[in-house]
Amino acid sequence: MGGDEEIRWWPAVEVARAVAARELSAREYLSALLAAVERDNPRLRLVATVCERAAEAAEEADAATMRGGPLPPLHGVAMTVKDCFSTAGTRTTGGAAALSAHRPVRDADAVAALRRAGCVIFGKTNLPEYSADVQTHNELFGTARNPWDPAFSPGGSSGGSAGAVAAGFTPVELGSDVAGSIRLPASHCGVLGHRPSFRTVPTYGHVPPLPFAHTVPDLTAAGPFARTAADLVAVFAAVAGPDSRDAPGWRLELPPARPVRRVAAWFDDPYCPVDPDVRHLLERAADRLADTGVVVERTVPRGVRLDACDRVFRSLLAPVAYGRYSVRDAAAIARGKREPGAELGAEHVGQTHRSWAEADGNRARLRLHWRRFFEEYDAILLPTGPTAALPHDHRPLADRDIVVGGRRRPYWDQIVWAGLTGVCELPTTVVPAGLTPAGLPVGVAVTGPYLGDRTTLAVAGVLERVLPPLGRPPAPAPLTRTTSGKAEEHARHH
Repeated sequence: MGGDEEIRWWPAVEVARAVAARELSAREYLSALLAAVERDNPRLRLVATVCERAAEAAEEADAATMRGGPLPPLHGVAMTVKDCFSTAGTRTTGGAAALSAHRPVRDADAVAALRRAGCVIFGKTNLPEYSADVQTHNELFGTARNPWDPAFSPGGSSGGSAGAVAAGFTPVELGSDVAGSIRLPASHCGVLGHRPSFRTVPTYGHVPPLPFAHTVPDLTAAGPFARTAADLVAVFAAVAGPDSRDAPGWRLELPPARPVRRVAAWFDDPYCPVDPDVRHLLERAADRLADTGVVVERTVPRGVRLDACDRVFRSLLAPVAYGRYSVRDAAAIARGKREPGAELGAEHVGQTHRSWAEADGNRARLRLHWRRFFEEYDAILLPTGPTAALPHDHRPLADRDIVVGGRRRPYWDQIVWAGLTGVCELPTTVVPAGLTPAGLPVGVAVTGPYLGDRTTLAVAGVLERVLPPLGRPPAPAPLTRTTSGKAEEHARHH
């Protein structure tokens, strides 16, 4: 049924079908993916760690196939997960040197769900330290590179996740998202990504916070990447549900997808301008959706302003940075005795609880506006960000900027559009919309009502059918010997 080079590009659902039908072995499929990682990952640095027991797990899957009987939906599908999800016996670093030797004794809940669905977890993907950047670079594993053009970043923080799917290293992936960390990399790498409604996919076992801390971090979501809408749906179905602490009493029953009849589109705003090349592709996606008979209206939700949402988002994002600041540091910042850093969320680390509570109250009002909006519209099409992928920039965050339409803009602008819906923890599915004149992918974000994940996924399926496929990224150039041996050594099999 095709050589190894073609097998690695098969959709996950097709792999599972072929393994169940004994047309392909799980071990053969794993070998095809590992061969691609071995050949191309030294150049791209998307996979950080290869799991020692992956071959054994594939052999167990093949043995189960031979025994016969019912098989799980993703039986024999080898895949990677972002290196912020705890994996039993395999190092989980969160991209931090302090956790370089950390080997959890149990899986994160979402990883355990993937294994129950039949997946063979064979690797962990690159990310910025503690997922706190919109590009992917750390001192352990080096710089992750975009498969479409290695001079550009795959985005962050799930840059290794999206890049590994785009490069054909894995058919699907599990990433996480606070401020666009699934949505931006999906757009930048030309793959599909789904940031679910809050708490529909368990984050227990995610790093940060420290492994298996008994908290549910605000704004944080875990969700899948894939190259097809069907695969995205399959992985979401596998991981959606209560976390292990709530499972005795909670069940998740999401409403079915709405019949999509009326969709809004909001593609630009003076507060955070969108690059013309990006906007052109978003408009084309909206037009193609309208060609199917869906009514697509250019409109802005009543009571929702991008600048106001950004202010609320910035305040609520502060807990992301708390781990880097002591109580004494935060008190000094609150008194004006020192300045906060430029890390993601650091701007408000010195705020009072009253200030945070006021922002949370404003969020509740925004949720009401969105709820009313989705009584009229089934979904809204939005930019994932103002630009396509950006060149690598490892300077301090405060020194970075971006170029939009020929003008310099704050680096923060990359996550303003993500914060618009992320602050209210709405589901968003990103679908590849096309390539810019420079050959870089751009995705369109489909957002729906809270718990309306199946609706956004359904719209993604329609867009996938009507938009021209991007094709595959060019093959990476051969790796030249550099002085990056330390990072390469850290990325070897563990």
